Amino acid sequence: MKMKQVLLFCALVLGGVLSAQLKTSVGKKDFSDWLGVQEVKNNIGIIESGDVISFHYPEKKASSIGYRDFYANAKDWSKYAGLAFNIFQKKESSAEIEIKFMVAKESMRKLQGETMARIPIKGKGWQRVFVPWEMFNLPQGQRGTLQGVSKVEMKFLSENNHKVQVKDIVLTKGQVLSLEAPIQGKSAAAGDKVQYEIILGNTSSKHQHVQLVFPKEGWESMVAVVKPDRVELAPNEVKKCRVQVQLPASLPQGAREKQVLKAMANGDAIASIEFITAVSVPSPFIVHTLDNWNKVIKKIENYDWAKKGLAEYVNKAEKWQVPDYATKDAAIDVFRGPYLFHSNEAGNMMNCAIAYRLTGKKEYAQKCVEFLRKLSDEEKGYPATYRVNQNNFVKEGGVFQDVARAYDMVKDCGLLTDEDHRLIEQTFRLYIETAMLGNDDGGINNWDLSELAGAFYCALVIQDWNLVDWTLNSPSGIYRQFTQGVMSDGWWYECAVGYNLWCSTMFSEIAIALRPWGEDFIDVKKPIGTTPYYSLLPERMKPGLYGMNFNKWGTITKNNVGIKDMWDAAIPFLDYRGVIFAVNDAKEDLVVGEPYELAYYLYRDPEYAAVIQRGTTRNLLYGVPELPPVKSEKIKQSAYADNMGIVQLRSQTKNREQREQIQAVLHYGTFGGYHGHFDRTNFLSMMRYGRSFYNPEMYWYGYKSYLYKFLVQTSVNKNMVVVDQKMQEPRESFRTLYYTGDMMQATAVETKARWSNPPYGGMVYGDKKDMTFAYKAWEEGRSLQVPEDIPDYGELTDFSEPVLQRRLMIMMDDYVVLADYLQAEQEHTYDWLFQIKGFKQLLAHKVECIKHDKQMSQDPLGSAQFITDCSWYSTQGSARAQFEMCWGVNCDNEGARMPYSEDGPLKIDVITAWPQQNKIMIGTAPESFGVNKQLWYDIKADGKTLLNDSTGAWVLGSKNISLDIEGKNELVLSTRLGNKPKTILFFGAMQN
Repeated sequence: MKMKQVLLFCALVLGGVLSAQLKTSVGKKDFSDWLGVQEVKNNIGIIESGDVISFHYPEKKASSIGYRDFYANAKDWSKYAGLAFNIFQKKESSAEIEIKFMVAKESMRKLQGETMARIPIKGKGWQRVFVPWEMFNLPQGQRGTLQGVSKVEMKFLSENNHKVQVKDIVLTKGQVLSLEAPIQGKSAAAGDKVQYEIILGNTSSKHQHVQLVFPKEGWESMVAVVKPDRVELAPNEVKKCRVQVQLPASLPQGAREKQVLKAMANGDAIASIEFITAVSVPSPFIVHTLDNWNKVIKKIENYDWAKKGLAEYVNKAEKWQVPDYATKDAAIDVFRGPYLFHSNEAGNMMNCAIAYRLTGKKEYAQKCVEFLRKLSDEEKGYPATYRVNQNNFVKEGGVFQDVARAYDMVKDCGLLTDEDHRLIEQTFRLYIETAMLGNDDGGINNWDLSELAGAFYCALVIQDWNLVDWTLNSPSGIYRQFTQGVMSDGWWYECAVGYNLWCSTMFSEIAIALRPWGEDFIDVKKPIGTTPYYSLLPERMKPGLYGMNFNKWGTITKNNVGIKDMWDAAIPFLDYRGVIFAVNDAKEDLVVGEPYELAYYLYRDPEYAAVIQRGTTRNLLYGVPELPPVKSEKIKQSAYADNMGIVQLRSQTKNREQREQIQAVLHYGTFGGYHGHFDRTNFLSMMRYGRSFYNPEMYWYGYKSYLYKFLVQTSVNKNMVVVDQKMQEPRESFRTLYYTGDMMQATAVETKARWSNPPYGGMVYGDKKDMTFAYKAWEEGRSLQVPEDIPDYGELTDFSEPVLQRRLMIMMDDYVVLADYLQAEQEHTYDWLFQIKGFKQLLAHKVECIKHDKQMSQDPLGSAQFITDCSWYSTQGSARAQFEMCWGVNCDNEGARMPYSEDGPLKIDVITAWPQQNKIMIGTAPESFGVNKQLWYDIKADGKTLLNDSTGAWVLGSKNISLDIEGKNELVLSTRLGNKPKTILFFGAMQN
């Protein structure tokens, strides 16, 4: 219970601005914890001109309360407006003051490492200097750096004085005045009034007579007044004022205006604060307005598929039981403290709210109300934990997306009390604050978008347009996510189909929610982001982290981007079934029905209708009842997208069903950050007869496995020419040929890149950063040979010179031609790799089996060590390797992810036409069967323990045991396994 009380106290402090602390000292006033100060008298530091003085915050570990993170060795400066101090120059002089602040080393991946300002002054005697954060070289999008300040340095360079004096170095909320308000956005019915409370503070050492006014543009309809409008403040005094805004009775729902309050102190210094006041829009309005909900009910009355959709929602609502609070620790991120519910529960609540909206049954609304009461409970709910779900912050964003939209659906049910609404609003404001703290570092990705979308719906449903505006328009807000994250070919920069569709859906649903407020995000075109980088996080501003690249590649072909561009992006690449090949962290996906029901609802594009009609189910909420009969021609055509970097060729044989045509894809474009694969020129996909032999995540071990970046994403796991069994550096690559004709289709791509060993051991995870790779492998139950001279965990080693690499692909009626060209300054080994199951035989003029190796390579630094059971052949003449894969009963696909291939065989012959003499290796694919386990074992001879050891037991986790058992009569081997469902073990033969 004590823990909950402490967390509640933190919630109340962080959630408000009523504290009278306008300033806080940086270090001690007597400079006893500063370095470089020559002498101190009466709390005045005497400093040699040109010397540097510095202050370090005390060491402390990074910590978290739920999904609020607090940086190591740091203080949060973000609640202040700038740095202030007094400086004394004995002689009249110009001077330059250089101020730097730094974050701790462990924070530099996320925050700007060093931030600086240079301030010129001129004068004599004591001068007060105020340096607002805007004067520092800190991008607004990286303002989160202020949350993690670890050290500050100051240098005073006076032209005419050998020494200067300094005192009262403080963080302050304003130069002279501070203006704050706990709430800066409200709504009310037309003709009503809203009131805001403001906190006015004097940050100076003098008495201030303050005048408060609302300057006019002349076009205002709402009338704003502040009382009192004149205030006297003693030094460091805080007083409250009230703002009242009168809404004219003639204004429509959703109309809003901004009020800017200015405060002037002693006829000089000015501070300001903004409010946004809106005319209320009645709930429901986010997923649908009341009129549109009635249209959904009308669909149910007239269409069987809609009746079925309602029955599914009702069934889910009937089965759902409002959960109790979780009592066990989360499986991951235990350091974040207790969580409330499984992440699925918010979706369950939303389904229940939809059922209520469509049936009017109060028992469904009652369940939602009970869930909301638990969520918003001040002692046990979110205000006490800052953590709803057991997984991560991106899921938390999804939780609040669902909860806020569901609240909008049941808000008018009559079961919620005024106190319920107050607590729910408080909870939503706390989550928005969490999102503000966590999304103030310039990150652009699906995580940030999900977290921001949750904050957006929370702000919108409580109708605080000041907060809505922040979620949309802040430096890394939703609109910036859109303009920086979407490339000119319509693809989301992470270059995975699933993320593109998910982000398209989030943007579209946000646009629907904005429509009742007169905000057009559905059809509007936003100016496209023009920087090659998509994120301001330091680790993503330059390439290299685990070998990754964080730039967007390809020409920017237009100056704007719209949501429809995202929906259009996938259309040319869908096959006749609606299946699309995979890029980066993805497997092939079936794109039918949802989410294109949402896209067609918004845009009525016939191509979207064709996608929907390939599916077997309809979307109740957004499905348009009558779809036009459409046969898409795009499923027959070749296509490319240069920012995404995919070119797909389709055979054009006449009088042949599309199912029998061949389609194949090369990859060459934007890397995709953490989700990118190291595979420029990769033969990414080939499909025929509704079957596919490969996708980049065919062999998948999960994001948390070291094999994620040590194998899955690496070049050795691809269909490409690999240099020295290493990993290709991601560099901007190009499509140099594209031809479509009756006889053939052709394309060529090229790159020039260095090659290195992959990041040793894969990625160092945040919650495992103090762990060695050997222990990570053991923890995972996948031990490996660890060399004596190992690189740093996650380090790339042994880079080659840049190697030019080109690949030509020609699509004919019944076969695909691949031709590769490589050029380098030094001699290298080039391996032409093809990842396919179902080897049958190898044919050539002469075939000789020359050796069998247990691994393709035993180099512990490379990824080729994971390819096992390798048979090597020497061939003369053109070689033909025959493969037959199959799907269906008794087909061997348990260890691979190939979900959308139709039952039946897929026969592929891989013919090596040149050179005429080859060494060909047939290895076993690194499939994931989940047999890895922690194994402890001991060996006793005649009751005496000879060995007690352990290993992560899997295909490469064997241990060679050599013991002297001469003269022993009884040998006992005992084993113990970790908690794994598959308990298979193999013991080798014992030899003398």
